[in-house]
Amino acid sequence: MTTNISIQIMGFESGSSPVSRFLACLSVLALLLVTQPAVCGEFLEAKLDNANKVFHEVHEPEVNVSGNVVVGVMSTSAGDALRKDALGIQPSETGDKKICLKVTSRDGAYMSQNEYSVNVTALKPIYLPYQSDMEKIIKGYEQQGAIAVSATIGDCEHSAKADFYLPAKLDKGNAQLNTGNLSIYINGFDATDVFYHIAGSDSDQLIDCNYIEEGRHTAYNFSCEITGEQLDKPGPLEIKILREVYGRELVPDMMVRLLPAH
Repeated sequence: MTTNISIQIMGFESGSSPVSRFLACLSVLALLLVTQPAVCGEFLEAKLDNANKVFHEVHEPEVNVSGNVVVGVMSTSAGDALRKDALGIQPSETGDKKICLKVTSRDGAYMSQNEYSVNVTALKPIYLPYQSDMEKIIKGYEQQGAIAVSATIGDCEHSAKADFYLPAKLDKGNAQLNTGNLSIYINGFDATDVFYHIAGSDSDQLIDCNYIEEGRHTAYNFSCEITGEQLDKPGPLEIKILREVYGRELVPDMMVRLLPAH
């Protein structure tokens, strides 16, 4: 917000003494310092690290995508952040980092895969510029569960497949991530049921993931919804994903390791 200030100094005429003019200027400076808005929060900005620094995305409505079992690990605010170019993550440690960001629509038509690099000098939120030329297409996937986002450590070819950041919408003014609940999007393939279990939780009970009824399921078809209260644990959070076909367990089990824990 810009503050417009109108100041009139009484007695500050062209014939005033140098001392008077100096004191008057000090008064103006003091008033400006008092009335300036508070300094905004700080965040780090990652740099696009693809070949030729070109943002990679594609929209092919007829393309079939098999995908991985774990397609998305994201805050519920991440989908909205894509269109508004306000996607962020929270680093778990300092140092030079590579980040692989993947976005996949449930129908398999829209996909993007991009690598970023950043020197984490302090544990501040990291802004991942999402410089899409397909804003209108992304807007078509705004409904809950229509698009999956994942951010893993390392480049896209060698990233740690089980280790995920939690991408979320970044409030740039306050340098805060709007994390909230966690959504994990799963390609069940032939599974009739999908479950999750949080390691170290009080109960050994498996919790149902939801079959997504609406739309095409080319890329994924189950959603595991985890509340913010369940994420409030110290250290990295490990979430086990299990799939079954009419009671028969499919192997292997999948592990999602959330970094850092929220």
